[in-house]
Amino acid sequence: MFLGKINLNWCDNCNVPILGKKCDICNSESRKVNVTPPGDFKFPLKGDMEILDESFKDILKINFSEVFSEKVIVLNRIPGPDRSEEIIVGGYVIATVMHDFNNLRVALRPHFYVVAKEHLKDIFIQADPVAIESIKKGNNLMAPGIIKIGDYVKKDRDVFIVNDNKIPIALGISRISKNEKIEKGMAVKVKFLMDDIKIPDKKGDIKKIIEANRNYMKYREEKSVEMIKKLDGKNTLVSFSGGKDSLVALHLAIRSGIKFKTVFLNTGLEFKETIEYVKKTAEKFQLDLDIIDAGKAFFLNLDHFGPPGRDYRWCCKVCKLGPTTRYIKEHSNGPIYMIIGQRAYESKTRSNSGEIWENRWVPNQIGISPIQNWNSLMVWIYIFEHGLEYNPWYDNGLWRTGCFMCPSQDLGDLNIVKNNYKEYQKWEEFLKSYAKKNNIPDEWVSYGLWRWNLLPKFLKSRFGFDGFKRTSLEIEKIDYGTRFEIKANNVIDLVRLKNMMNILPKNSYEINNKIIIDKRFIDIGIQIIYESEECVGCGICTGRCDKDALYLKNGKVWINEERCIHCTKCIGPCPAYAFR
Repeated sequence: MFLGKINLNWCDNCNVPILGKKCDICNSESRKVNVTPPGDFKFPLKGDMEILDESFKDILKINFSEVFSEKVIVLNRIPGPDRSEEIIVGGYVIATVMHDFNNLRVALRPHFYVVAKEHLKDIFIQADPVAIESIKKGNNLMAPGIIKIGDYVKKDRDVFIVNDNKIPIALGISRISKNEKIEKGMAVKVKFLMDDIKIPDKKGDIKKIIEANRNYMKYREEKSVEMIKKLDGKNTLVSFSGGKDSLVALHLAIRSGIKFKTVFLNTGLEFKETIEYVKKTAEKFQLDLDIIDAGKAFFLNLDHFGPPGRDYRWCCKVCKLGPTTRYIKEHSNGPIYMIIGQRAYESKTRSNSGEIWENRWVPNQIGISPIQNWNSLMVWIYIFEHGLEYNPWYDNGLWRTGCFMCPSQDLGDLNIVKNNYKEYQKWEEFLKSYAKKNNIPDEWVSYGLWRWNLLPKFLKSRFGFDGFKRTSLEIEKIDYGTRFEIKANNVIDLVRLKNMMNILPKNSYEINNKIIIDKRFIDIGIQIIYESEECVGCGICTGRCDKDALYLKNGKVWINEERCIHCTKCIGPCPAYAFR
């Protein structure tokens, strides 16, 4: 997935990652590091190192963290069915760690042997000279060519093929285990030949990394600060979520010297530690902080919508965009410029939005992203360079913070939350109850399949299950020439619908025992029916009305018939209609 330029080079002299073309310590040209796109990087923190220790326990004699204690390690988050990361040491990918639905798997690269050979367990298979020559010509290792199988060789795990002198010739996937007898067929699927591999060996740390990238970071920081300075005198907010990206955006805004207010959106699903951290940060920097509280919006709408999914993110609209819309409407009569710690490398949608954009869901919000083209490594270098205190949840091994049960998280990340946060256990109990009530297979919960409304093809194939889509209001149109009669699979509240239909011009509809809508307004009319029946009271539509003709009552939007001028501006993106 391409989301932007992959910005990672390496200085072989100083053995540190370089963001620009030259190292600021030795002034030497940097070498491009070949990694899997999109190219979003981080330094492993405490929780990440614990995952790496667990991942390599069948490969190394001692902990991974001990073997690489004096090495600079960079992790690259890559696409996959679950959480997957390339491990970069010395400017080369030495291995990939994959969370395979509650299991950890490791795929080694040849460079791993160079940096860890003294600490490797016996994951070697010795082959005879004839087999070695065949392997060098591009063939796999066949069973008859085996002389000895190492004590820690396991089926479907990586092994090094060695010659009589114990020199590694190739790296591949074993098709056999230590005590398994095999007389014919393929024994090892060869992945790489072990050529003359070299890797920088100098010690490194974060101070060295900061020095090596000082000029590049200074340029990018100044560019971002100048962008923020252009907002001076405008109605400006900084959205501080408690995550690393918004922390950097906030700090850049502080450095710019412009006047702004800080807002924190409490969705009702935030980690308790995140809320404490936001308040602590606001106090430290003496911020003018407003907390936008979504209250119990998520749980009040959970029965209606069902669990949110990556393809069904009603939660963001109800718990984030709705409260934000109401806040902006209350605090401004015109546009508000909101500085957001958004980055292109996070998703395709964010990659396409640019540095300045208007949110079609939130009227009068103009988004400003001063770190839009920063990768995650730049963010972490900035945090360490300026000595900023970050959210403690990153030390548990998460790449991102936010709602504790966000469906966008990989299962590997959710398992971290599950093991460290009691509220997740309550969420899992709800999922189990929901699955039982709707006759959904157990795998829907245990393998995190609830994170989709309709499963992707690779998951359908693996689990033989399409997913679970809630039953929604269904509408049928009967054509009467210039008008349509509307019929629905549920009984419609006609009293409420009469109020909501005031959005349309008079004489364009009839509501008696039947619902009749003029053909010219049929699309808007159908949306109004959905909004009337399935309104969740998010308030997004209220932000579009400059006549204050929409108001919230008993958790639903109603029309003030005296103020409504039938302009239909309030009709736009709506959770009740978008997630029908």
